[in-house]
Amino acid sequence: MIVDLNHASPPDTPHDVVIVGGGTVALLLAVLLERQGQRVLVLETGGGSFEAPAQELNEATVTGRAHAGISVARGRALGGTSNLWGGQLTGFVPSDFEAREGVSDAPWPITYQELLPWYEAVAKELRLADALDEGTPQAHKLFGDQYPDIPGFTLFLTRWLKEPAMARFFRERLQNAPGLTVLLHAHATGLHLAAEEDGRIASVRVARPDGTTFRMGGSHFVLANGTIEIARLLLASAAEQPQAPWAGNTWVGAGFQDHLEMRGGRVHLLDKPRFLRTFQNIVLAGHKYQPKLRLNTGAGSTGDEPTLNVTGYFAFESSIAEHLQHLKVMVKSLLRGGLPREGQGLGLNLAEMLRHMRGMGSAWVPMIVQYLRHHRIYNPADRGVWLVMHAEQLPRSDSRITLDPERTDRFGMPLATLDWRIGGAPEVRAMAAFVRRIGASLQAAGLARVEIDALLDTEDTGVLAQATDTYHQCGGARMGHHPQDGVVDSELRVFGTHNLYVAGAAVFRTSSYANPTFTAMALTARLADRLIPRTAA
Repeated sequence: MIVDLNHASPPDTPHDVVIVGGGTVALLLAVLLERQGQRVLVLETGGGSFEAPAQELNEATVTGRAHAGISVARGRALGGTSNLWGGQLTGFVPSDFEAREGVSDAPWPITYQELLPWYEAVAKELRLADALDEGTPQAHKLFGDQYPDIPGFTLFLTRWLKEPAMARFFRERLQNAPGLTVLLHAHATGLHLAAEEDGRIASVRVARPDGTTFRMGGSHFVLANGTIEIARLLLASAAEQPQAPWAGNTWVGAGFQDHLEMRGGRVHLLDKPRFLRTFQNIVLAGHKYQPKLRLNTGAGSTGDEPTLNVTGYFAFESSIAEHLQHLKVMVKSLLRGGLPREGQGLGLNLAEMLRHMRGMGSAWVPMIVQYLRHHRIYNPADRGVWLVMHAEQLPRSDSRITLDPERTDRFGMPLATLDWRIGGAPEVRAMAAFVRRIGASLQAAGLARVEIDALLDTEDTGVLAQATDTYHQCGGARMGHHPQDGVVDSELRVFGTHNLYVAGAAVFRTSSYANPTFTAMALTARLADRLIPRTAA
């Protein structure tokens, strides 16, 4: 059941689990819990689609490194940021959970092997395509007789969801599941402790659009409202209630991380047909895959790899890119019932569609051939090919989210202040090493020559001015071995509390090279399994 507080009152029924947030991990958690008989309440700040008043609540102060994602990549509507992303899912690797010299002096409180079954559970829940790798016969058919061998690197294929917007994916259950209630326009502004001071949360304070407030009680509470908002709510609640168990925890808001995206160099193709077949995006059985490269580490490697993880892919620039992008929007819109309206999305109309179809020119034939025969998304790359990197940043305790002492939102809640900091030299060294090695490997394989960015080649930290964040916000409530080491334990429960949990990338100790969503969802599925026996007891 979906209830809009603009038009109705909140339900007075009891709930086993109250979830703050209505985005990707929140909806996954809600569906998994309700399916197991739990009475679940979801609190979504926004409405069923994006609205200016809700998006204005993203306002924040940025005092450190510039961060675009804090304003443009936080969707306040049912489904959250899943309404904005492409749906790419990539898992972490075992070393991400281990202690790494110069990166993390302690491992995560859980291991990769513990999380692996939950990756598989999420893939099944979301009807994600099977993974394709060097051991998969289908993958060999895609690349010819032999899976591509890039010495020193692993070529892996990321998977993309057919329906990335979680509110649409789970629509039927959100609307009709008897034990699941979603409140729209329900802005959580505070957590209230039980009177007996036993570390138990009694209720969450919720503001309606008109500014009036009420409290919603429950047996368990899960903060799943995104990295920035999780830290903000914990900090604001501790400011109101200094006796809160997390009030003195210096890790609340600390350890904020994001990936750095940067072009590492221009790629000059030596064997264009083979290069394009290796690195162009794939569509197989209706599922999309993107080829990426990661540096081999561990057994059989050289032993002098950078400690920070970096991944790379190739960006193909072409004269038809704009036309192709608009046509993709058209196809998606048609599959959902019609063309996008003016002023919405890319604002396409029929005349515009015809213009973009004509703009494709002679590219239609090779595009169709590539798609039908080779399962590739054709791109002529007539304007060049670039190596693009996503780099893990060095975790820092002084890279953090705090509260703005002077500014509040319209409900009186302090705004978040983000002081994003990166190490600088470690990230640059890791990216420079990645480009040099991938250049040598591609040239040895006869595929391409990479012209490294001149500033990156000198490992000048000034090159980071070219790097942007990737909207992959992590940390602020990291998983720790004890309260002096983090905010939540291995079960994602806030230290010192009995019934308050955190779901999402906020709990990450390190950020890996990968899009954080798949790992956040795997941790969420694991949390759902842990919550079910507790709430049933």
